[in-house]
Amino acid sequence: MKNLKNLAYTGGAVTLALMVPDGTKSGDIVKLGAAGFYGIAQTDRVSADMAKTGKHPQGLIEGQASTFLPGIVMTVTAPAADIAAIAAFGKVDFDPATKKYIAPAGAAFIGYKINANTIGLRAN
Repeated sequence: MKNLKNLAYTGGAVTLALMVPDGTKSGDIVKLGAAGFYGIAQTDRVSADMAKTGKHPQGLIEGQASTFLPGIVMTVTAPAADIAAIAAFGKVDFDPATKKYIAPAGAAFIGYKINANTIGLRAN
């Protein structure tokens, strides 16, 4: 969606249930991995007590928070073998010659590895 006054991009980002550091509160900026990837917690981290008593957001497990990923507009599934060597939340390139997702090697930077077979695609 575009902001009609300034024609600025204003939507389309992804929010996922992710493991976050202990003590994370809604609104906290969360560092994900070592590649400069950050999210914003939309809920408090689920504590052991919250999980035991059922007082946690639906769909989350202990240690998770709903995390907004600014700039990530879509997720895609990739063969786990193709991205196995990439660190969690590491940068992912796409090689147009082989049509494979690869570790950063000067090809087209497309996003970040979210889990074993999911890539978060960045907005261009």
